[in-house]
Amino acid sequence: MTWAPVALALGLVAAATLVPMPTHGMRGDEIPFFCLGCGDYALADAVANVALFVPLGWALSRAGLRAYLALAVALTTTIGVEWLQHGFIPGRVASMSDILTNALGGAVGIALPGLRRRVVEAPRRARRVAIGYSVLLVACLGVGMAMQAVPLPRTLQWTEGSTDTTQYVPFTGSLNAVRVDGVPATMHQWLDVPDQQAVEIAVDLLSGRPDTGLAQIVVAWLPSGPGWMWLEQRDRDLHLHLPSASDRARLRGHSVWLRHAMPVMAGEPVGIRLFVRSFSYRIVIVTNVGTVIREARLGPGDAWRLFTPTERATGSWTRLLTAGWMAVLLWPLGYLTSVSSRGALVVASVGTGVILAVLPIVSGCAGLPLLGWCGAASGLLGGSQRRAVASLRRP
Repeated sequence: MTWAPVALALGLVAAATLVPMPTHGMRGDEIPFFCLGCGDYALADAVANVALFVPLGWALSRAGLRAYLALAVALTTTIGVEWLQHGFIPGRVASMSDILTNALGGAVGIALPGLRRRVVEAPRRARRVAIGYSVLLVACLGVGMAMQAVPLPRTLQWTEGSTDTTQYVPFTGSLNAVRVDGVPATMHQWLDVPDQQAVEIAVDLLSGRPDTGLAQIVVAWLPSGPGWMWLEQRDRDLHLHLPSASDRARLRGHSVWLRHAMPVMAGEPVGIRLFVRSFSYRIVIVTNVGTVIREARLGPGDAWRLFTPTERATGSWTRLLTAGWMAVLLWPLGYLTSVSSRGALVVASVGTGVILAVLPIVSGCAGLPLLGWCGAASGLLGGSQRRAVASLRRP
C-alpha cells in the first residue's frame, strides 16, 4: 500500500500532461524552450505545474525514499514528460519553466510530511497555523473573485479585425452591424455605454470561409488602450475573449471557444448576442442551422478556472471541479483545527459557511452550487477524520 499513492500520483501527472490538447490554430512551439515566464498564461501554468507535482513528492516521501532520491525521481519524471511533449504529443509545449516548476512542486511535496509532524506535535502551533490558514483562505477567495470580475465599460470604440498578418488572416466574411444596448455603433468612433449593471451587445455578420486560418472579426477598445472584447473565427469555431484582472496577471481569463458554432459555408448570416455582467456572461449564436448558447456564472468556488487550461464550459463537469476545488481548499483547515480541539473544528466549519454565504451577497457574484457546498463539507470532514485516523494509528 505504501507505493500505491506513488502510482496514483504518476497517473495524475500522465493524465494532466500526456493528453493531446487542441491548439485552435495557435502555434505554441514559438515559445523559446529556455524562456522563463513566456506565454499569455505564464503564472497560471507555473502554479498548475507546482501543484501537479506536490502529490508525487508527498507520495515518494511517504514511501520512505530519502529526500534527494525522491527529488531525483520527480526531476526525472518531469524531464521525461517534457521530452514526450516535445516530440510526440500534439498541442503540448516543452519548456524549461515547466521542468523547474514541476521540480519545485516535488520539493514542496517531499517537505510536507516533516512539516506536518512539526505542526501536529504542538497543538498551540497548530492553532496558530490554522488561524493563519483561515485568513489566507478568505483572502484567496476574495482575490479569486476579484481576478475574474469583468469590468463593465463606459466608453468603447469598435474596429474591424486586426491587420496583423503574423497572427491573423483577413476575415473573408463581412461585418454588417454592431449594437450596444440597442444603440448602433459606428466603426472607429467612440460610443458611450449607459452606466448599468449589464451590457448587451449584438453583432450581425456574414460568416467567413472556414478553411483560411485564424481571423479576427471585431474588436471593442477601451480609452485606456487595451481591447475590452474581441471575436475571432478559426475553421467553424468562434472565439470570444472578455477582459479581467487575470489577463494582466497572466492567469487564465474569459477566453471561450465555441466549437462548430459557425456555418459550414461562407456568406451565411450569423447573429451574435452577448450579455455581460461583472460575474456572468451569456453568448447566443443564431445561424440558419440552429442556435448555440454558452453561459457562465462565477462564484467563490470558481477560482480553479484561473489555473486550468480547460475551456470555460458549463454543466456537471464544471460543478464537479468546483466541488473538488473547495474540498482541496478546506481539507487542510479541517485537519489543522481538529489538532486543536473539536470546538475549533466546529467554529471553523460555521465560520467557513458564513463566509461562503455572505461573499456572494457582498460582491454580487453567483452563490456556491450544491456540489460546491458538498465539496467544502467533505474537505472539512475529510481533514478532521484523517487526523483522527492518524491519532488511532500512533503507537
